[in-house]
Amino acid sequence: MSSDLELQISTLRKSRWVNLSGLVDCATKRLSKPTCQSIQLLGRGSYNTVYKLAFGDGTEIAASVSVHDEEDFNPQAKLSEIATMQFVRASSSYPGIQVPQVHAWDVTFSNPAGAPYVLMDVVYGRKLDNFTNYDNKLRGLDGMSEVQQLAVTKSLAKLQSTLSAPVPFDKIGSITLNDEGSFIIGPLFTITQQNLGGPYQSLEDLWRARLEHDILHALREWSRLEAEQLSQSLSEPKCTPQFFSELLQLLSSLIPHFVPPSSYLPLVLHHPDLALRNIFFDPIDDTKIVGLIDWGGAQVLPLMLSAKFPDDLNSTGEDPCERPGIPDEGWNAVPHDWTSFGDTSKWPDIFRGPNDQVDLTIRASAMIKRYYLRQHFGVCFAQENHDRYGDYNLGRSMLFAHAPYYLKFHEIITSGWTSLVDHAEWIRETYWRLSAVKQDGRSAGLIIGPNVYRSSMQKSVFDLNIFETQSSEDVQDGEEEEDVDE
Repeated sequence: MSSDLELQISTLRKSRWVNLSGLVDCATKRLSKPTCQSIQLLGRGSYNTVYKLAFGDGTEIAASVSVHDEEDFNPQAKLSEIATMQFVRASSSYPGIQVPQVHAWDVTFSNPAGAPYVLMDVVYGRKLDNFTNYDNKLRGLDGMSEVQQLAVTKSLAKLQSTLSAPVPFDKIGSITLNDEGSFIIGPLFTITQQNLGGPYQSLEDLWRARLEHDILHALREWSRLEAEQLSQSLSEPKCTPQFFSELLQLLSSLIPHFVPPSSYLPLVLHHPDLALRNIFFDPIDDTKIVGLIDWGGAQVLPLMLSAKFPDDLNSTGEDPCERPGIPDEGWNAVPHDWTSFGDTSKWPDIFRGPNDQVDLTIRASAMIKRYYLRQHFGVCFAQENHDRYGDYNLGRSMLFAHAPYYLKFHEIITSGWTSLVDHAEWIRETYWRLSAVKQDGRSAGLIIGPNVYRSSMQKSVFDLNIFETQSSEDVQDGEEEEDVDE
């Protein structure tokens, strides 16, 4: 290894257990390459660090190294990611989606690199997430002109439409390879490499399995509690066994109602991190996508649950600040709709430094623009489906307008017991509103609703638990006062 290469390696950012000299040796030997002449950092994300290796024959290879340590890394999830990339390249269903070819991999920590790695082609193109508008300090899609925003959003919608092609599988899960090298559906993996079990025959099977998983957690972890409190750390929300039980029963009762109509159930391939940071554009044409990377956590799901907006179009209720009277329900899968400023006099004052106040309306205006760009995305998606597949279904043409409540329900039920508690008010409110509307029990039809609940429906029951709760709080307050007196 040359002294220049050793110097480059010594300056590169990496996880402490990774051996970049070993990574170079692995790439050189496994790909039968001549001497590696240079190595540089291509990018670092939440799950992988990617390096570009240049060899003496003029070729270049991207080496993706997991940032997870051995305790957190899931080799089966990584193998599913690789299989998904191979499936997309081999399938004729995804014209225009260019995925790097994978040449070699190792999902162990015992190789010379000291960590799991994947060796693949380098994707060349322009990344628009780095675009910066120096006038308003906004980046990416937010920093572009309105005309360019429309063009890029339309390109993203076309990409989403291409991914919406039906898959040749009949189960919900993630793509993997069997012993014969054929593509099959295996367990359902998330972008964080969590294994959600499966594969599943239906959404109802998946959701009921996840609730059963929560009960299994309760049996294993909560059978020797000394107090009526389930949270075991500061990161977990406060919850009593009775509150957990109520939420579990409510969710279970809602499952039959949240199975979407059949027109929304065709299985499609879902990329969980569709964002400008993972998309490469033609250097001279911002409307032409030339590469899509980061397929970790890709899933085969019903069409309804694939209707998540690209990350660059999302918004939250806390960015740039919360607005009085408009609660932030804290969803990952569904954007918080900014459509107006409200009373800016009630906004917090934020300073970069002395006498340098941040103008929050600049960022808020960008969030409002995202709202209208999402509508443009939905329209372009429907138009592309019509042109590409001849899809005249009126329901599917409104997919991104109809999906939010199903995405919320799916997010709650697949994110563990803490998600039930975090979204307790939504679960309760949705249950009571559906109870009032669906007097005949289960009936076919979509479930839609407001972006956030701003009011609460009067329940048709008298909840006498309120007195037990108040009594418990009074006793606790009394005990704290005694401790202070002592």
